[in-house]
Amino acid sequence: MNISKILVICLALMLSCGAFSQNKARTPEQIRKEMAEIRRNTDWSNNAAAAKSQAKIEALSKELMIAGKALQQQAQGMQVDSAKLEEEAEYKMDLWKQMMAGVDQGESGDVLLAKPLREQIVEAYKNDESPKVKNPQYFEEQTFLCIDMSVPTIQRIIDQMENFKSIKALLITCSKEPSNVDLEDLLSRAKNYPLEQLHIVNFKQYVTQLPDNLSEFTSLRELSLFNNEISELPHNIGSLTSLETLYLDINPLYTVMPMVTSLTHLKTMGLAKTRLSESEIEEIKSLLPDCKILIQ
Repeated sequence: MNISKILVICLALMLSCGAFSQNKARTPEQIRKEMAEIRRNTDWSNNAAAAKSQAKIEALSKELMIAGKALQQQAQGMQVDSAKLEEEAEYKMDLWKQMMAGVDQGESGDVLLAKPLREQIVEAYKNDESPKVKNPQYFEEQTFLCIDMSVPTIQRIIDQMENFKSIKALLITCSKEPSNVDLEDLLSRAKNYPLEQLHIVNFKQYVTQLPDNLSEFTSLRELSLFNNEISELPHNIGSLTSLETLYLDINPLYTVMPMVTSLTHLKTMGLAKTRLSESEIEEIKSLLPDCKILIQ
């Protein structure tokens, strides 16, 4: 699979974590159980099987998104418009795919999200912007958090990061133009999250190195650093021994040795559009024989 397909799957998995929802036909637990079974039983190295499972996961993720928004509207005493919720969910997923396709293209890609989606992101976090959150259970059950530095009001979300208790997937990105970001501060605010996935995407020249406190997230299973200007990995990245997936694509990396050699649980590592030599890539394959190296 190419990078964009992998990222769409990644998004679907994160959205499945992020929905705070209920569905009259099926409970969130039933939906998540079905998604877990799909992930567990799919041979992701088989393109046909992966494509089929990807479609199923996307459909289930969309179902959770719709149910979550419906629950929020019900809690606010609003009338639920199922057709509109379905349209909005489809729109968000389509735009995300466009953004990920742009990331796959590297510097030539147009990684811009339309204004309507940026406004929807602001709308989705309106409760978080106020200290008087009507539904504090949201902070307890939300498991996916997006910090989009392109959103004008993003600082209001950042200020409440410590309120979240169960975040397993954290996406830090710029959906519009790349801009400055204080990764050390954001990760410090997230230090108590039970993080399993961390994605730092599309900052280009504004992210040239990783903060030291990244090494504190020892439960990370997936780390992606697409489309930045990281020229070398910190030595302490080797402490992330639970990592199974590491995407370093679209960074001016000349070497990842010896930092990755201790990541013995790696199953997938993306190295497309980096500056690693063929000889180093072959050495990595030799040292990590169970790890699939993606170079395109």
